[in-house]
Amino acid sequence: MPIQFTEKWDQYGLMAELALKLKEVSPQFGKTVLQKLVYILQEVYGVPCGYDYVLYNYGPYSEELADDLNFFASMGGVRINWSRGLGYEIKEAGKTSHFRERGEGFLTKYAPQINEMIKRFGGMNARELELRSTIIYVSREEPLEEEDLLNRVKEIKPHFSVAEIDSAYKELKPLL
Repeated sequence: MPIQFTEKWDQYGLMAELALKLKEVSPQFGKTVLQKLVYILQEVYGVPCGYDYVLYNYGPYSEELADDLNFFASMGGVRINWSRGLGYEIKEAGKTSHFRERGEGFLTKYAPQINEMIKRFGGMNARELELRSTIIYVSREEPLEEEDLLNRVKEIKPHFSVAEIDSAYKELKPLL
């Protein structure tokens, strides 16, 4: 059987698009923020990004997305810099626009969802997105009554106050 190579133009295009669009919007566009935004894009906005997620330390996490990001950076699609104050930062690189163009069909098709997600979530930091993506994850894990869902999130994320969880849940409720 011949070897088949699968190009991930849609995924690379999406990472390029986010690097370009979030540079003036996100206070902290890094690895954790990318993980959470792609998760939200998939789960809330129905964009088929092609990643499977598990619940991890900082909320939903996709190992495949982490691998794709590193490979994408090695091809010059983005730069990943370490910043002492913020952690990793994902920045535009020499070939970012090239990869954005390669994924243009996907990006055009899902532009309304991508733009809405950026408008609603793009200005949030990693901590805010950690909480919101965990609420979304728990809400999709199994059907729970509101109080049980909030208690489950508190068990998973004890470093968030009940008030923070409740406020984020109320904000997300129309999307769940």
